[in-house]
Amino acid sequence: MAPQQPGAMAPINSKVAAAISGLFGQSKGADCRLVFVLDPAPPTGEPGDGSTGGRQGAQVQGAKQVLGEPLPAHSFVLRYASDKIAAQLEWAETGGADGACDPHGRPSKKVRTSGAATAESAAPEKQLPEVQLMLGGEEELPAARAAIQFAYTGRVEAGISVREALQVCRQATYLQLDGCVEACLEVVKEALVQGSAAPAAAGSGSGSGSGNATAGAASAAGPTFPVLELYGCTALWPDPAEDAAFAALLAEAKRRLVAHFGDALAVLNDTARYEQMVALPAVGLAALLESDDFGTDSESSVVLVLAEWMAFNYDSTDEALRRRLCGRLRLVQCSPVYLSGVLPALAARHQRSPTSAAGWLPVTVAEAFSMLTYSTASEPARTAMVAKGHLWGLRAGRATMPAGWRNTQPRRQCLSAEGRPFDFSTSLAEIEQSFGALQPGVRGRVYPRVLGSRLGSHIVAQGLEWRPNIDWASGAATAGVFVTPLVPSALAATAAFGGPAWEDELLTEAVVAFPPMRVSVRGAAGRQAWEFQLGVGDKFVRMARGLGQREALKLHEATDDQQPNASNSKSKLAARWAPYLQDGTRLEGSIALLPPAS
Repeated sequence: MAPQQPGAMAPINSKVAAAISGLFGQSKGADCRLVFVLDPAPPTGEPGDGSTGGRQGAQVQGAKQVLGEPLPAHSFVLRYASDKIAAQLEWAETGGADGACDPHGRPSKKVRTSGAATAESAAPEKQLPEVQLMLGGEEELPAARAAIQFAYTGRVEAGISVREALQVCRQATYLQLDGCVEACLEVVKEALVQGSAAPAAAGSGSGSGSGNATAGAASAAGPTFPVLELYGCTALWPDPAEDAAFAALLAEAKRRLVAHFGDALAVLNDTARYEQMVALPAVGLAALLESDDFGTDSESSVVLVLAEWMAFNYDSTDEALRRRLCGRLRLVQCSPVYLSGVLPALAARHQRSPTSAAGWLPVTVAEAFSMLTYSTASEPARTAMVAKGHLWGLRAGRATMPAGWRNTQPRRQCLSAEGRPFDFSTSLAEIEQSFGALQPGVRGRVYPRVLGSRLGSHIVAQGLEWRPNIDWASGAATAGVFVTPLVPSALAATAAFGGPAWEDELLTEAVVAFPPMRVSVRGAAGRQAWEFQLGVGDKFVRMARGLGQREALKLHEATDDQQPNASNSKSKLAARWAPYLQDGTRLEGSIALLPPAS
């Protein structure tokens, strides 16, 4: 038999351990009762969160509201498991009959018995001393009982959620239950590990329309992602500055949160991930914004992520929080249209109305101009700009601009060489509705639906929206396929907030460089019938103007008796568009976003 290691504790007899575990909640052998009472002090945390901050302002006086039923307890267990309860029991034995404790851990001088705790109940045969535990509300009872149960069993109940584990952790901290906090954090850690496969699968796909639809449907069905649950209950978090174990867990959780969302394009295009993003607390969004591994096609898309979050959460922020979040943007890496149009427009809004939702980005006009100048300068010119302690000019000193805005470290490029495809589709009925009533030579347009896109007929890339459309002049032998850049609604706020027209024109009249993308349309047999690559070379277009090929799709020729009229235009359209109709009912195509040329 191997000798026992010095300082090691011999395991307890299994029969004794089982017997102690079985005593939880049992009257047999009980020599005291735990009575849960409402903390009379208003909590400083969220309602009913049981925060120690709420307890610290409480005064034990007068009648207390009892929560739930008293719990039979055994002092020989609790005095060794909980330092707080041990102090109460010791005081009751040496100076007072009541084990009630005020929020600071000092026993109350008022004597109470179990009969006083439940006036309507019949007097028990034996009057047991009480230990009163204060809670923020009845909703904390399950966590408090679970923490007490740990004192008997040494285990946290299997199958509890992340939120429930943190609730028990909070009660364990209040009760000073040795080992319970660590056990609760281990439950959270294990949940993050087990739940990482599902978020990774959701966030690492190609981003195609069909893939996004599948991921969105899965999330809509209601799976619980532990990392999102963790960030959804920040009010229950221990203080990372005081709890090294939780600080380590939180560092790992940040990595898993970034892995869950994947990249800015996934967040902006997929409904489920978009809704999860805008529901994040500020600390969760900050974890995304500060990470090199939060992928993107351009920093402009990351700026749009923050703009979308602000559109939902501005009222829950203050100036200091907005500055912290915006300071994590790497604005100097934005696209030309953002540097020359979007950032100046946002700067003008902030200068005009810094406390309104339209002025959410705390950037000055001088800073926006400086970043534009720096981004277009040669390397020697950049070196000169930062010389002698000045940053990009005398009026934009280093102290006035967050360091993050000057960060030139690129984030992970989220677009692979194969591209990220988004499928689009339009039905024959929609083609007939758009083109069927046109007079000869009159041009019409149809906007296909992008499958799985939260915006329906748009996708998001480079911080802008892009809408595919098919143009056709009635009677023409060919149809055109185009893609049009549009200003996202989260940025188009000038009109709503009464700004001058020129602010809006910085966006609506901006000249946009097309990002690399491959646009294709399938033939009736499902094979690719037409393909065209945009963003090759210097391809620029004004905002809301399309770029593409006007003679992209060759239609079947119309015979003399096939000219559209009021009675047969729909059937004739079906015949003309037949080369591109899947099963004779729909036209399908794809937009593949490609990485920038190296």
